[in-house]
Amino acid sequence: MATRDRVTIKDVAREAGVSLSSVHLALSGKAGVSEKTRQRILGIAKRMEYTPSPLAASLKRETLTIAVVLPEKNSSSRFYYDFMWDAARDYEPVARDYNLNLFLLEFVDLHKTLAQLDPEAISGLITMGYPEDGCVEAIQRFSGAGVPVILLDNDLDQSGRLCCIKCHNAQLGRLIGELLLDMIRWPAGEILVCAGFKEYPNHYQIIDGLSAYLEEQNVRMPLVREHFHDIGEEPLARLKKALVEHPIVGCCTVNSRSTLVLAQALEELGMAGRIPLIGSGLYMESVKYLESGVVTALINKQPYEQCHQALQMMTDLLVRNESPEVSKVYVGGEVVFRSMLEQYEQISFRKR
Repeated sequence: MATRDRVTIKDVAREAGVSLSSVHLALSGKAGVSEKTRQRILGIAKRMEYTPSPLAASLKRETLTIAVVLPEKNSSSRFYYDFMWDAARDYEPVARDYNLNLFLLEFVDLHKTLAQLDPEAISGLITMGYPEDGCVEAIQRFSGAGVPVILLDNDLDQSGRLCCIKCHNAQLGRLIGELLLDMIRWPAGEILVCAGFKEYPNHYQIIDGLSAYLEEQNVRMPLVREHFHDIGEEPLARLKKALVEHPIVGCCTVNSRSTLVLAQALEELGMAGRIPLIGSGLYMESVKYLESGVVTALINKQPYEQCHQALQMMTDLLVRNESPEVSKVYVGGEVVFRSMLEQYEQISFRKR
């Protein structure tokens, strides 16, 4: 008679409709889930005849280190990457229960920071897939030494990484195109795009998706691309100039920080509410512009969920020897309108 596959904590989480972390907290009797949720999870685990993994129990005798290397906190990129930091800090109690040590490391220059990290000192690496000089070689130093690597946000498949977790950026671009065409009030004009970094796939793939959608819809609206890397007076002046000199009928951004600059430009020119703006990122400053009507909608790329999934996958690999089933894992982006903000009351963007 064939034996039934052992029920795993992932099976319990799927059945309960909660995260792996919630199941672990409920089963271990730790704080972090409500008593009602805890009892429901315990009931499901009992019904499914869940028993702890013998492999996980044996690994309790050995501490393994996962290096999580992310952009520095509270920098100009805080509107996006600080949510990844939140996910890493929230996961630390779960990691400790599995006898995993999270080594959290900030970087300004990813290549230089990874060069200072010893592959022999860690059991797994989670970091960004930056398409910058030296980054592929820096990551290959770990994958070549047998250290599993999970990349976030951008993929560098030639680096030997185990997998990459990111948004499907081309689809996001198509979504932005569909939203803008529904919102634009004039039949002809141009679309202003804050296009981020030219060399970053998570930026230019959004623009590619937007362009492809407009072409498929036979819409002749040229894209006015403005590439800039930070917040400040210079990009603000460029955007205001573009808004004045071009017949702009719609706007969008591919990254979080440019949303603030474009919203400020529209507000200072008295164009707020007249031209639809699809922004990027769900954080305190962007939400304020959404609430005031300067921003029409926000695309949330869910950076918290990207990092959380990476940590869960690395835990599954190191504790249960369960590798990711695919090499690219897509976290779905979501559109947030002003009317939807109430459901996000508990999210940490309210603190930022």
